[in-house]
Amino acid sequence: MPRTKGSKNKKVRLLSQNLTTVPVPNTITICNNVPLPEPKHMVLSKYGFISTLQVGQSFEITTTTHDFKPSSLAPAAYQIASTVRKTTNKRFKVACRTLEGTSQHPTKVGCWRVA
Repeated sequence: MPRTKGSKNKKVRLLSQNLTTVPVPNTITICNNVPLPEPKHMVLSKYGFISTLQVGQSFEITTTTHDFKPSSLAPAAYQIASTVRKTTNKRFKVACRTLEGTSQHPTKVGCWRVA
């Protein structure tokens, strides 16, 4: 559905209202002079060790592996591989497979560095 001039003007009117009159909710506490923490650069998550794998190396995550979940391994591994490729111009590829359970509810997942 194409935009009409009327809808654009309505958005401008809503955005141009005086927002300084909006009260702060009771659940929010406003603080002064709190120092801004330094940014954390290149934090790859608890799965960051995947970036150190050599071609041919692999590991497995099960439901009993402390602090790790089989269902979160594949998305994290593929994201880390993508980050390594973008930041180092290095060929880095992983493959993850469900070894036990279903793809929707895995109980054991393996991860291999393949390139």
